[in-house]
Amino acid sequence: MNDQSAIPLSAPIAHIIETHAQRLHAADGQVLARAGQDCQGFMVVVTGCIRVFARSSAGREIDMYRIHPGETCVLTTSCLMAGEGFPAEAIAEEDTELWVLPVVQFRSLMDQSDVFRHFVFSSYGSRLTRLLQLVQSVAFDTIEQRINEFLLGECRHGLVISMSHQQIADALGSAREVISRQLKTLEKKGVVALARGQVVILDYHALVAAHKKSKNAV
Repeated sequence: MNDQSAIPLSAPIAHIIETHAQRLHAADGQVLARAGQDCQGFMVVVTGCIRVFARSSAGREIDMYRIHPGETCVLTTSCLMAGEGFPAEAIAEEDTELWVLPVVQFRSLMDQSDVFRHFVFSSYGSRLTRLLQLVQSVAFDTIEQRINEFLLGECRHGLVISMSHQQIADALGSAREVISRQLKTLEKKGVVALARGQVVILDYHALVAAHKKSKNAV
């Protein structure tokens, strides 16, 4: 079955993946990896979305990144190259189709294919840059700045953000109570409206202005 049109990959890379990888299905909510587990192979998402997150010993979570169609998992790549266990957790956020390239084939292609090796390192570098931005945000930004930035990022897909306060807290690695206080402050200012499982952006420009103001205040 030819899926080159289904994922945003170049024809040579799509051909390599389809020739050597196994096609798998993950149901919505299915756990794909746990911390400390061996990585089973190099994966590329075809459809759906995979959430990769870290969990503290106290049970608090923080989103590291999401893997969308055509994207790979930087932590899996790192584990395969270093021979170490997976350092986070991964779960399908919706019904997901993915290609999984077994470890032996991955290492063989890394040795023999310039095209594949370039694809792996290009994907790795791009994702690593975003992970470093996450570290900087957690370390140096206030929770107000991080919520504003998160809402601005999410509302690119629409002004109704279908997430609970707990889900936003998990995404930012914060406590639900802290997130609720900040969101209620924005609600009082008329920037957002809060409903069960939703945050509705009422004044996008005010949200942008609030984000710029909080950044400049540092």
